[in-house]
Amino acid sequence: MIARRIGRILAMCIALMFLAVGTEAQQTVYKWVDEDGVVHFGQSPPAGVEAERITTAAAPQAVPQQAPASAAPVSEPADAPRPEEPPAAPEPVAATTSIADMTLAELDQRCEAAREAKIAPLRVAEIERCKAEPRNDPAFCERHNADFGEGGRNVNGTMRPRMFDDLPACVEAQQERNRRPR
Repeated sequence: MIARRIGRILAMCIALMFLAVGTEAQQTVYKWVDEDGVVHFGQSPPAGVEAERITTAAAPQAVPQQAPASAAPVSEPADAPRPEEPPAAPEPVAATTSIADMTLAELDQRCEAAREAKIAPLRVAEIERCKAEPRNDPAFCERHNADFGEGGRNVNGTMRPRMFDDLPACVEAQQERNRRPR
């Protein structure tokens, strides 16, 4: 009885240790462009290449941890069609505009733009990691990760919160939604 309890505690400590290590590994991604104009993402850029460092906040504890991007750079094939430019972010609201003067739709739009700026590099890295697996179909990887960062139900029925709902723009939008009469 005591041995079984000690075994459970030890197993839980080991699982928490791996969870903590996995969270730290996701926080930095590098982005660089090679001579052919192909964009790469990885945990470390090649030597002598200028790379943009993308630092993200750690995922909330309730969200299942995603595997970090592979250390080896994954690139698009040379003959792959280039995706079209994403739509431009909405124009920032002037500093003189009060939050109380903005509509709830404008506040939500501002929140979604801030979330998308944080989620986009993580989504791209996850799609590239999925495509790097030889058994995965690239089209499946694109479809499966299209809603990366959104909340929903896990396989076991528990709820998974949306990523980055704690950004200031999102917190302000929710506070304003709660403040206004229905």
